[in-house]
Amino acid sequence: MTPPIEYDPDAVHTPVLTFRWVVRRNGDDAQYEASGTCPVCTCPMTRTWPFGQPPVAKGGWFGRREEPGPEPFHTLCQCRTLHMNRPASEPRGCGALLTIAAPPSPGQSGATP
Repeated sequence: MTPPIEYDPDAVHTPVLTFRWVVRRNGDDAQYEASGTCPVCTCPMTRTWPFGQPPVAKGGWFGRREEPGPEPFHTLCQCRTLHMNRPASEPRGCGALLTIAAPPSPGQSGATP
């Protein structure tokens, strides 16, 4: 049996990961969902990013991308495994910061509309 992996807020996995992407559209809004395995804790995880956020009252976008684009995405591990010493303020994950490759363009494999 493998020993449990503790929560580590300093864990970073810098190589870009390839996850499976699913795109869900609702009118002008879209949600992009990436699913894969965290390489730090080896647990399955899913992370969703919404797009099409209405501009904030003073204009601009409030910390979100308007479109996915080609740049990689950064996220903390979002696995549902209970990791020892995880703070109550963090409901999910092992604490690892991950870099996920952007979703494929329409027509490429890996993205499901």
